[in-house]
Amino acid sequence: MAIEVIEVMTSEESSALAEEFLVPTRDGKKLASDVYLPPNANNKKFSAIFIRTPYDKSSRYTALKYEAEYYMNRGYAFVAQDVRGKFKSTGETEPYAHDVNDAYDTVEWITKQPWSNGRVGVTGVSYYGFTTWAAVASGHPAIKAAVPQATGIDMGARHVASRWSQDIPSLSSVNDLIQIWTDNKSYLASIDWTADTPHKVVESAADVIGKNIAAGKMIQERIHLQGWYNPYGDRHPYHTTNIPILHWQNWYDPGLAPAGMRDWRHFRNLSTRNLHYLRANSADHSTFLLENVGDLSKVSYLNEEARKKRISDECGEVADFFDEFVNGSKPSIHRERARWHLGHVGWQASKEYPPQSRPLKLALSSTKNDAGYVMSTNEDHSTMPSLLTWIHDPNNPVPSTFDIEALWYLLAAYPDEREMAQREDVLTFCTEPLVDHLDFCGQPTLQMELEFSSPSTHLFAKLQDVFPDGTTRPISWGRVVIDQKMGPEVLLNMDDNAYRLRAGHRLQLQIQCSDFPIFAVHPGSEKNPWTATKREKSEHGLRVGGSHVAFLTLPVISLDNL
Repeated sequence: MAIEVIEVMTSEESSALAEEFLVPTRDGKKLASDVYLPPNANNKKFSAIFIRTPYDKSSRYTALKYEAEYYMNRGYAFVAQDVRGKFKSTGETEPYAHDVNDAYDTVEWITKQPWSNGRVGVTGVSYYGFTTWAAVASGHPAIKAAVPQATGIDMGARHVASRWSQDIPSLSSVNDLIQIWTDNKSYLASIDWTADTPHKVVESAADVIGKNIAAGKMIQERIHLQGWYNPYGDRHPYHTTNIPILHWQNWYDPGLAPAGMRDWRHFRNLSTRNLHYLRANSADHSTFLLENVGDLSKVSYLNEEARKKRISDECGEVADFFDEFVNGSKPSIHRERARWHLGHVGWQASKEYPPQSRPLKLALSSTKNDAGYVMSTNEDHSTMPSLLTWIHDPNNPVPSTFDIEALWYLLAAYPDEREMAQREDVLTFCTEPLVDHLDFCGQPTLQMELEFSSPSTHLFAKLQDVFPDGTTRPISWGRVVIDQKMGPEVLLNMDDNAYRLRAGHRLQLQIQCSDFPIFAVHPGSEKNPWTATKREKSEHGLRVGGSHVAFLTLPVISLDNL
């Protein structure tokens, strides 16, 4: 069986500190909303912090009832809502489709409450980071500022749609879609993506869990039409945002941080650029920190003290932003445009992100050392032209180095990837051990010439830190669909990070054509990877040396120049 349900999650009890309301929408649905008011709230008016989630407003998982206590003590009303069709809210269970209107209607309801002063700040993580953007897009005048966290404006384009000829299909996103968006409950399920073609696995979920509106539309329509999915109508945030935004991302969130950082770059190129601020941490999607790797007592979902610390630190930053931009309170400390964490060092600030850097070019070569092919600043390794070849076998794809669920708590799982260098379908390039520390911040880029026998192909690149004992940890990822019509030259911008490669460590780059089951496997033909039943091997070659110099470029920084 492709799908096995392990656990069913239903709504937990609301906090005794909350009063639950059923907020009406314009089309007659009822949105369950917990309202928390500060102590001694009688006859007083407050700004509201508003969150809309599909993960149960009252659950320990979201921890919103604990965050509410913090915000109440900071003088805010706090409103936590189950989105339409989830847990206690009525309506059909379908992500994205109604969030702009439902946000507007609820903010309108908030402003009419006797405790409201008419000012609202919106925030949330992951999907409820998307609902934060949906609230911004709604254009309600009471919304004065927003903190979308660990999300992307266009996350729906991969979650409920697929432009598979331009973007590698994300099975991790569909995995989430099946478990979260089938009905008003949530399911923890084991999904075997090797059991059949991806679209058949999705179809079989309906027999085990139930009909899923969004998954049905994806399989029946969207994977064939490949249109861009836009849930905002004519109010896409890229051209309607006019309030202060704190873009909140985590480097070790390859599922959503790339989209969020793309949003940041877009807004910093507009005339309204100074409305936007950045906060990026060395953390994964679940907020587990790089500095806590190996210590699971620091997982906030498992440990009460860890949860209290996370709430104090993170909710404190959100409240500070809303104090300034919702309530108009002048901050005691100047707010930097960008705050970002340099892994193994600490928090940094800069007037712009990415900060000023110098490009360090590392040439890829056919020369070998004890770790793989040599990667170095010395182009002499690459003077002789060579074609480094490998075979992509879709029936034996390169496996993901962590469980599909662990994508969302990557640093808690933090895989040791040393064994991947032994695979013949993975090209591995490695520097010699570093003599000095090396700091970089921004997007590593990969420039190369690639040959392949199939009409198109998937290309994955991974940057890694190789410890002196051989432990190999991921730092940055890149992925792209390449078509023969594009020609052999490839320029791949990898995911953002800010990281110190420490003396004695090596920098490693791996190139491959699959990462399964996090991503769907390319069939080796022009066929749709969602539906292709026939899979063919394809030959790949990377040119190095001579006039075909392949480079990895790192944006190296000096902390003295920030």
